Parts: sequence; structure tokens; C-alpha cells
Amino acid sequence: MDDLENIFQFGNFPGQYLTEYKDSSKFFQQIANSYHQSCVILISWEKPADIETLENENQHTKTLHLQGLGEDAKAIFQEKDLKDDEKWEELITLYQGHPGWLNIITLAIKELFNGQVYQCLIDEDEVFLGDIEALLENHLERLSELEYHVINWLARQNEPIDILQKPTDLELSNARFIKVLQSLNRRCLVEKVLIEEKVKFKVNSLFRIYLNN
Repeated sequence: MDDLENIFQFGNFPGQYLTEYKDSSKFFQQIANSYHQSCVILISWEKPADIETLENENQHTKTLHLQGLGEDAKAIFQEKDLKDDEKWEELITLYQGHPGWLNIITLAIKELFNGQVYQCLIDEDEVFLGDIEALLENHLERLSELEYHVINWLARQNEPIDILQKPTDLELSNARFIKVLQSLNRRCLVEKVLIEEKVKFKVNSLFRIYLNN
């Protein structure tokens, strides 16, 4: 089941089902707790809280955080006959090896630069997003007002922040701020990083670029 986030509410914390899809929670519980030889794969930008509960209760329910394609992404560039293969690694890193984003950028490079990658990467201070912007905006539109405030604040920070380093311009308890960070993390918009054995948080790099632009 792909794009599972579409059955969740906008403007609320992640994983809150739309009224017409509330029975999905019972459906997932039955799949997790019944004996069968099948495998159900749910693909989503948002992780439902009940799935996390099922993970703790059921050894057969697991979450896999999908990473970028890495070197395999070069197959996309080869298929589209992109030039400047010495720049492909930079392109993969910049767009996080995300196959959807790379396909969009590849088509734009073909359209605007006749397949010459170096022209797309010529300005180090700016990143071309093209039609990716609409996809990023779609994810941000799903946020609650509090989440949107916090992610904009996070995007302006030069370094990853400590879990208790909350915005000074917002009256927010530590517990509530942690809840918001957890929510943004479950949406895959915020990433955990380990710095000197201490967990800190930062905004996904492409979302950070978009928000700051």
C-alpha cells in the first residue's frame, strides 16, 4: 500500500486517520496479530502511532527507513543520457539519492541544459529544485501550525539542535517541544544525528533549502 499518508489528517500530528479511514487501524492490527503466510508492505512519509505500538507488541511488525539509491542512482542518469558523469556523485548527494527527485531533476537537466549536469550545479549557494518544490510543499501543507513554526525555526539554525533547545519566541513546554520533534521525525522531515555521543536534530537538507528560499 503506497502513499499511506493520504489516509491521514492534514494539520494534525502524524498518523491521525481521516474519519472515513479509521477502520484501517483495526485492519492493520488484524494483519499483525493473525496467523498467515502473507506480507503486507505499507509505504508512507508518516508513521502511524499504532504501527509503532504493534512493533513493540509483535516481532513480525517492523519499520524500515528507506535510504537513497546511492551508486545505483547512476542507472537513471545512464538511461537518460546525462553528460558529465564525474558530477553524478554530487547530483546523487544533493538530492539524497531519492529516485523520484532524481528523475524530476534529470528531466529538467535534459530540458534546460541539454543533459549537461555541470550547468545545473554551477552555483554553490543555490540549489535548483524545479518541480520538486510542489512535492515538498505538499508535505509541509500537512503540518500542524505548531509543527510548521518549529520546522521553520529549525531550518534557520546553522547547527543541529539539542532536544531541549527550543525556540525562544514560542511559549512551549519542554514536553510539548519534544512531542513536536517526535512528530516531525515521524514525518521524515527531521533527522537525528549523533554528535559526540549526543543525539541532536536537523531538518532534512532539501526541505531546509526550500524553507530558507
